[in-house]
Amino acid sequence: MENKRSFASQVQTPIGQLKDSIRDMIRLQREYHLSDELFWEIFNSRVLLNEQIDVNSFLRDLSTPIAQN
Repeated sequence: MENKRSFASQVQTPIGQLKDSIRDMIRLQREYHLSDELFWEIFNSRVLLNEQIDVNSFLRDLSTPIAQN
């Protein structure tokens, strides 16, 4: 019984993953001035495909400069 609880607490639920994805997108919208095209590209990967993207690294690796507040 103890093992099941510890395993369950380590696995994030789909709802938790979705909340994290949405938080990332809100932070992106607040902190960066992204073009609509770039915002939706990140949205598709992060939210719809549920890919674990380090948003800061993703933006840092882009070849075009991004304005940040």
